[in-house]
Amino acid sequence: MPTPKFQLTCLALGISCGLCLGQTPNGDGSAGGDAAVRLEPHDGRTQFKIGDPVILDLVFTSQSSGYIVKTDNNPYLPVSDRVDITPDGGWVRTHVSFRGQPLTNAAANLASDPIRVPVLLNRTITFLEPGHYEVTITTERLRTLENMSRATSLENCEPCRETNAVGIDISDPDASEEQALVASLVRELEDTAKPLGNDLSPDEKEVVDQLDMELQQGNTGSTEADKKRLEALNQKVGEIIIRQQSTIEKRNDARREAAVRLACLDGDDAVRAKAHLIAAEPEYVDPDISIAMILVDGLANSRNKQLQLSLLEQAWRDPQMLPTHALQTALRQARELTQKDWVTDEAVFWAGTPEEHQAAVEEYQREINEIIATLPLRSESNRAETIKYLKALGFPNPFNESQSPTSQPK
Repeated sequence: MPTPKFQLTCLALGISCGLCLGQTPNGDGSAGGDAAVRLEPHDGRTQFKIGDPVILDLVFTSQSSGYIVKTDNNPYLPVSDRVDITPDGGWVRTHVSFRGQPLTNAAANLASDPIRVPVLLNRTITFLEPGHYEVTITTERLRTLENMSRATSLENCEPCRETNAVGIDISDPDASEEQALVASLVRELEDTAKPLGNDLSPDEKEVVDQLDMELQQGNTGSTEADKKRLEALNQKVGEIIIRQQSTIEKRNDARREAAVRLACLDGDDAVRAKAHLIAAEPEYVDPDISIAMILVDGLANSRNKQLQLSLLEQAWRDPQMLPTHALQTALRQARELTQKDWVTDEAVFWAGTPEEHQAAVEEYQREINEIIATLPLRSESNRAETIKYLKALGFPNPFNESQSPTSQPK
């Protein structure tokens, strides 16, 4: 559990830290209104093994209009749902929860139909021992239109709702299954990172080519027959585009699910795979296929913390690899996890006492110096990309000397 010193760090930032937040008195999530939230098993599942993704659903309901639900589960944002578990032993809290996050586009109007939001407990909790556990969640996702942008505080979280408890059973994993599972997940993640080829059927290709030819010939539907033919072609091409988009979305969903499954595993094979995939993901990648931060969140689940740190240190110093924000974040968190159960989230990493801030600056500077020392060993293209990374840092180094010495990394 976090220390009082860490709680004061949250307070110094003016961030509403979920670990310091008082619970609402109602256990049904209603808080006295006609909108409520309850906790339910996801797909009816309450039996898990250590290393499984443990997902429960927040189910929001309302008898009247005027409510919205924040549905965002972006892995790049801190978690705002606080998970509480009884009994106290057999699990650890690995990440802090934050309140008062801005309202994003991922919000839905709560009407007559319930809204379900899955919550991955493994993002902030790691189960260490088998047993029966009771889970409740405190969430700020349910808002009225009037308070949808209101920031909460340590002393008051009026929008927060506490759910009922849901019982889950955790059992020991089968270690013999992990090697094959990790290999399968890595294959899926590597395959889904590749661009999709042109998978048009012959009939679909003929439709697309025909429409393209019509447009190149300047046919704008001057006659009624031309107009109907163009409308029919446009409709068919639209259906092809919708099918392709659906294929891409299903592929990306499967990719994220595979990344979450790998992130939750705790054995050495999973550790090696996490470190490899974090290091291999480029700095600039399509957010729809990015998995590095999902895997960074999973570092706390690994049992062999020293192996994890060693692998990430090797990747950071390897002149064949490229430095990235995700890799550097993973390196810092892996180092922390060899010393304690929880990691300092990015939102509070540069806060704290002057001594803590100075220690963070010195550690960051040491990591940057390690990269600079490898520049002569890098290929021309690799060196150019590495210098581009160094220039973009909000931290002083020989390639962006205009930065203030007191800057902190972005």
